[in-house]
Amino acid sequence: MFDPFDEQKSPKDKFFEIIFNANKNLVIEELEQVFERLAALEILAQDCYGDELEQKINEVKFNRSDELEGEEFDFYIHTMANILTKNE
Repeated sequence: MFDPFDEQKSPKDKFFEIIFNANKNLVIEELEQVFERLAALEILAQDCYGDELEQKINEVKFNRSDELEGEEFDFYIHTMANILTKNE
């Protein structure tokens, strides 16, 4: 059974457990919103950095890995919460 407070599992592990067990329609709806936001951010980033976008992404991955990991952590939790809230 899924325990959202299981400290032995990472937010990423919990996220995948949720998306594989929650209502399929709710998961699809949430993932569509995630990809829509990602596409919008990609457009904004391309507008700001143009041909340098991949270089800038790699710089963030290398130079700001702790911050990136924190953002990913928050992203998994936020998306999980949205799915769980709608699933109840």
